[in-house]
Amino acid sequence: MSELNPALAAFNAGRLDEARQLLTRLLQKSAGNLDALYLLAVTEQASRNHEKALALYDKVLASKPKHEWAHYNKGLLLSGLGRDLEALAHHDLAVSLAPSNFWAFVNRGNARAALRRFQEAIADYDQALKLQPGLPNALTNKGNALFEQGLYPEALACLDEAIRRQPQHAEAWISRSQTLAKLGHADMAVASAERALQLQPQHVEAWIRKGAALLELERYAEGLADIERAVAIRPEHAKAWSTRGDALLKLGRLADAIDSYDKSLALDPKLVHSHTNKATVLQYQGDEEGAKSCFERALELDPDHADANRNLAYLLLGQHDYARGWEKSEYRWRKTDDPPKRLTTSRPLWSGTETAVPVLLWGEQGIGDQILYASLLPELAAFPQRKLVALDKRLLPLLERSIPGFDYVDLAQASDALDFSAQLPLGSLPGHFRPSVDSFSGAHYPYLIADPARSAILREKVKQPGKQVCGISWSSSRKDIGSQKSISLEQLLVPLASESLHFVNLQYGNTSAEREALRLQHGICLQNVDEVDNFNDIDGLAALIEACDVVVTTSNTTAHLAGALGKETLLLLPLGKGQLWYWSEHKGKNLWYPSIRIFTQDQPGRWQQALARIKAHLESKSWN
Repeated sequence: MSELNPALAAFNAGRLDEARQLLTRLLQKSAGNLDALYLLAVTEQASRNHEKALALYDKVLASKPKHEWAHYNKGLLLSGLGRDLEALAHHDLAVSLAPSNFWAFVNRGNARAALRRFQEAIADYDQALKLQPGLPNALTNKGNALFEQGLYPEALACLDEAIRRQPQHAEAWISRSQTLAKLGHADMAVASAERALQLQPQHVEAWIRKGAALLELERYAEGLADIERAVAIRPEHAKAWSTRGDALLKLGRLADAIDSYDKSLALDPKLVHSHTNKATVLQYQGDEEGAKSCFERALELDPDHADANRNLAYLLLGQHDYARGWEKSEYRWRKTDDPPKRLTTSRPLWSGTETAVPVLLWGEQGIGDQILYASLLPELAAFPQRKLVALDKRLLPLLERSIPGFDYVDLAQASDALDFSAQLPLGSLPGHFRPSVDSFSGAHYPYLIADPARSAILREKVKQPGKQVCGISWSSSRKDIGSQKSISLEQLLVPLASESLHFVNLQYGNTSAEREALRLQHGICLQNVDEVDNFNDIDGLAALIEACDVVVTTSNTTAHLAGALGKETLLLLPLGKGQLWYWSEHKGKNLWYPSIRIFTQDQPGRWQQALARIKAHLESKSWN
């Protein structure tokens, strides 16, 4: 071993060229010196001469197949090159040859995690922690594996323990930031990333994490600035470019976002996130085929990717490819942000067939979606089993009147205490009953019935001599896309004002200030019917809609309700972001709500032309 000492000293001092020269001369004298051959492989690995290092490890292992450190380091090298499946064989041997080496378990866990075998990875990290309790790297990596499984509280507990053991562990702070963001604590996520940056000011991942957390806080310009710091530090970092694309997407700079995603994919063509989000941008730009191609490329790389499957589902549904669309729409349950709320139940899923056992159908989405999927209930009314339907309680009086043959219950009270043996979320019902465009031919329409007595009373309150009654709704409170779907009351009614029209308020929420400003500034009156609470009294809102001659609305609950009642409805839709799949038309008609006529923006954010077309349509009508 003494003959290796000069080379070993040079290696330990970081003088890799000197170590290489000394080892090469030694091997020229003694070609069979296995220790020199192994150290030369390690030196080439440290010098990033990967192929040379791999060839040298192969020579070592040819002479000594059970050389534990050659397996250990070759596994590390292969993992670093992204060849984790090959690496795993060497990690397995390293573990079997040195079962007390806790780092060998950590390395194997990392390879398994890279292969998305998270349960096996966690088992390796747990074994490492048995051998070396409190090991920060094992705790951090276990936390990351738990994060990937969506077990965010458990992940946070691991990361907090890693930080308690080693407060200077920057990687743990970065992973903690990511986990806190998923738990909805974006402000704390920013603080954790800042702590990592105090420890390592040039840490690219920390800048990315801080920027991403700022995006969650809707501080888009600040987030972009931090992400651009990451790009400046490492221009070859694909994830930094991808996250920059996310920031630009949030800022509405769609062309720049695509450019960033393309840069990230040039660096790493297998980055699923970039393929998926580029597809989203292309959708917003109206390039559905380009978007579909990007989604499908993402799914070639990761067939089980939840967001790519879910977003592709909605694109397919908008194109009336229902067979594929409904299948992929089941990925909505694995949405990374704000997934639908599951019913807590032990009962199995209903197959959609006639059976003897009672069935519960339940709404997992908003009230508009519950109205949409209720369109299928008339086709189930003749099924012999008892049928319970759990919906937002505001819908119950309307549904009880409109579609008999069901036991309607308050969704908030739905549980296994009810009498049912199988269950199905309403959003999964179309997968059984709407497999194709042709399957809409038997749909019952309209399928909701307003209270006729109440509607007659309201008609007397809103009618004006010589004028037609036009119900108006203009805003959506949906957090993610509500601003794209909405228009201000002034923007909506100033272009539509006419001596032949009387406007009635169908918008939920407190609209008094907007209505008064409209009256004072433009002399336009929007009647509010105080007897109806447009948010809490859905049955009353339905009666008020029925009392109108026509409805003009943006994409919100009013649109669904008016469409389900069969009321002539003129629907304002945004172009790109905010346009939902179910508003697509087939041969000039909406399949779900045939009485709805759609008017889409000509450019994102511009309503003028759509409003002009609505006004022309209203003026062309021959009213009774």
